[in-house]
Amino acid sequence: MEKYAQAAATDCGLLKSQFKFINGVGEALPIFDSSMDAVVCTLALCSVKDVGKTLKEVQRVLKPRGQFIFIEHVAAPDGTSLRFWQSLLDPLQQFVSDGCHLTRETGEVIRGSRFSDASINMTYIPSISLISPHVFGTAYK
Repeated sequence: MEKYAQAAATDCGLLKSQFKFINGVGEALPIFDSSMDAVVCTLALCSVKDVGKTLKEVQRVLKPRGQFIFIEHVAAPDGTSLRFWQSLLDPLQQFVSDGCHLTRETGEVIRGSRFSDASINMTYIPSISLISPHVFGTAYK
């Protein structure tokens, strides 16, 4: 992962001295309190052990008015055939995809957290229907 992140940073014009890759887990970020201007989370909250604890860590490391930017796949609405298939395949998905949960309500967890000015949008990506819909947006500390 680090190799890809460094390549993307270089492609965006960042010098290696401006970029640092830090390994950690979402529930215990190895970052000082109130030290980050922004946290970007892409398709990761489906695999953490505790979404709520991870979001508290994001809030802890963000500076005041720091921005949380996210895109995550979430469970389809209850009662839909897609939700039925997600529920049926969720245990297998967790096993083969490093703990990825198909039935998490991550958008609702973000909405219920202590972020301010949360803007949460939903979209469907038909070509990857099993891991749709997706929520994306921003929130502030």
